[in-house]
Amino acid sequence: MEKERIKNILKLGILLIVALCAVSIAPAATAQETPFVIYGYVFNADGTQYNNPSVNITNMATDVSWYAKNTSGSNCYLLLLINGTDLNAGDVLRTEVTSPDGNWSTIVECAVSEGEMNIDGGRCNYNITLPVPNQQAWYFTNGSVTDPTGSGANYTRAMTKGVEGGNDTITLAPGERVRFCADQLADGNVSFPVGDWDVSYWLKQLHEYDGFKGVHYRLQVVYPNGSTSTIGTAYTQLGPAQILRETSLSIGNAGPFTVLEGGRFALELEWDSSANGNLELYCNLPDRRASQVTSPSSDPGYPIPELSTLVLLGVGLLMIVGYVALRKRKE
Repeated sequence: MEKERIKNILKLGILLIVALCAVSIAPAATAQETPFVIYGYVFNADGTQYNNPSVNITNMATDVSWYAKNTSGSNCYLLLLINGTDLNAGDVLRTEVTSPDGNWSTIVECAVSEGEMNIDGGRCNYNITLPVPNQQAWYFTNGSVTDPTGSGANYTRAMTKGVEGGNDTITLAPGERVRFCADQLADGNVSFPVGDWDVSYWLKQLHEYDGFKGVHYRLQVVYPNGSTSTIGTAYTQLGPAQILRETSLSIGNAGPFTVLEGGRFALELEWDSSANGNLELYCNLPDRRASQVTSPSSDPGYPIPELSTLVLLGVGLLMIVGYVALRKRKE
């Protein structure tokens, strides 16, 4: 069994070497003939390998899809496309990993950058971690979001479910706050039980004396009237300044809380008011995990209504139908 696994990995490795060799000789070819290599690894939420992944990649600009190559003994996937023919800079690639039984899938979308097209020769080490069932990843973006968004923050930005943002930077001066709001309004009252919300993002303190300054985090509910309520907080002290780093923390035991219909949830970040210089937040750096907040496994499926609301609505409709039918019978 182990020999077969090694054999499968070697097969995929040979394909990868061939693809990378094609990239290395790309300058001798025309732009239309330049290969674009996409490869990476798929992991379970606990960090273990997810072998034989079913990976489908779609160019949203052309609606053309391809299945990546993989083997049963490896968690690696590989796809070789052609610049100018299969894709162009700015096209959005939709990567979907589906379980063998087809009962669940995870989807990530990310635009193709000029650097990937002309310098990197593709999207390398594009690793995907499968979520725990019911967990949802909301990615930081520099995009705007419509009201309600609450008040008090210096900047308001959107975070998108399952869709990575662009390679954007958000800069905070000392004491400034940015509020990332879910870009989808609740379709009904959505109730969250107590749970841990995980935050992971890239940052850099620009001033050399801002080592070990801190960032405040507030998980919030934004109500339909624009008011906000904080339902979970955390604080982290950063390391040495002027170093790009990924910061990960958990807002533990947040909730329970309910997002009312027409409202949304949000995450607020505040840079230390005693800092000497600015803090840079990075939404989606190339070849790195995108900045995000992940809901707990108890997520009821925001933005859909809670089950009780759906049940009550269904009962109400049945009563109306029954009443109408009864009246017709009497007539």
